[in-house]
Amino acid sequence: MDEHIGKRICQARKAKHLTQETLAELSGLSVSAISRIETGRNSTSLKTLNHLSKILGVTLDYILYDILPEQSSSQNPVISDIVTVLEQLDESQQELILEIIEVYARHLFTD
Repeated sequence: MDEHIGKRICQARKAKHLTQETLAELSGLSVSAISRIETGRNSTSLKTLNHLSKILGVTLDYILYDILPEQSSSQNPVISDIVTVLEQLDESQQELILEIIEVYARHLFTD
């Protein structure tokens, strides 16, 4: 795993004032797994990185690439509220909401 990914996970964890032990408990990973991820000695799945990003309150983009500003959605309070609600849903519920939005958007642009 890229050590930069591990460093960003470590920075996000420390910014939330979490220990490796607490992050391990919240994520269901072992403390040693968290340590290996943070030091870049272990790779992990995208699913696990996504789970860690949610726990740490950062975007997956921040962990993987750091391309977008960390708080880009907060620039628009409506989008921020939408993201907050969507993050509380499981993946199938999120996909359903996306389909509804896409249908609604197509309807708006075809009338």
